Amino acid sequence: MRTIKMTMFTLIVFVLGTLTAYAQQPALNQQQQMQQHMQQVQDMLQHMNQLMERTQGMNQEMNRWMQQNQNNQLQNQYRLMNRFTEQMHNTLGNMKDASERMNQMLQDRDMLQTRDMQRDMDRLRQRLQDMTNQMDDAVQTMERLTKRLRDHQPTGQ
Repeated sequence: MRTIKMTMFTLIVFVLGTLTAYAQQPALNQQQQMQQHMQQVQDMLQHMNQLMERTQGMNQEMNRWMQQNQNNQLQNQYRLMNRFTEQMHNTLGNMKDASERMNQMLQDRDMLQTRDMQRDMDRLRQRLQDMTNQMDDAVQTMERLTKRLRDHQPTGQ
């Protein structure tokens, strides 16, 4: 009888331990997933910083070209591109601010109480990532336009 009780007790302890481990596993996976999302936001912020540096560099270069160039048509083209690049730079700054707020929300456990909230936060993070990639494409396009404009300047300018 005592052996049966001991066996039953051992079996109950084993089952409870297994159930506890399974119950804790989703919480660990959720925590790991949120840490991964926060890292992705950090990577996105770094990417935005790099894009902002590139747009700032383009602005400085266009300002220099405007001052050096005497051709009014080219000066106007540089001015238009410069203004556009300034706006892209400002947009990146706003996106960076939004991403920093996203990172703060990901750190707030109350924002991630339910699966629906987690899913919506993940969607929001993914949309910001998509916007960052689109801005990268736009910056690359502006860099190509700037190079083409510079390469097609009349000689002697």
